[in-house]
Formats: sequence, structure tokens, C-alpha cells
Amino acid sequence: LLIQQLFNLSDEQMEFQLLDRLSFQRFAGLRASSQIPDRTTIWTFKERLIQAGASESIFDAVNRQLAKHGYIARGGQMIDASFV
Repeated sequence: LLIQQLFNLSDEQMEFQLLDRLSFQRFAGLRASSQIPDRTTIWTFKERLIQAGASESIFDAVNRQLAKHGYIARGGQMIDASFV
């Protein structure tokens, strides 16, 4: 979900990018393509986090950790497989 938010990806695009990009798979801790969640699983997970009231606190905690190490998370977009 962090990758999805940073790159402003839809659930469908997130599924595709996880299947396509080894770097995304490594970041998410996925070792095999059979472990990659489909778009419905991604959506369901997001909805459960929202219903539990946990999504904001998770993203806040990640942003605090990034800031602690001198990084600022900014959204971007992928164009022709390049990051802008």
C-alpha cells in the first residue's frame, strides 16, 4: 500500500506493477509471483485497514521513520517505466 500511495496507482495498476517489477516485489517481501495479491485482495486489505482505523496511523508511522532518517516521501508517477 505504501508503493501504491507513493506512485498513485490504482488497485489494478498495483497488481500489474507487482507482477512486473522485481524491485516492488522485493520491497513488499514477495518471493514468488504466486504470492502477489490480486486487485481484489489489495482493495479488501485497504478497506479492512480503513474500517479498523489503522491506515492513517500506519502511514504516519512510516513517514516518521522516513523523516527520522532524513527522507521525505513524495508522490510521483510512472511514465514509460521511468519515475518522475
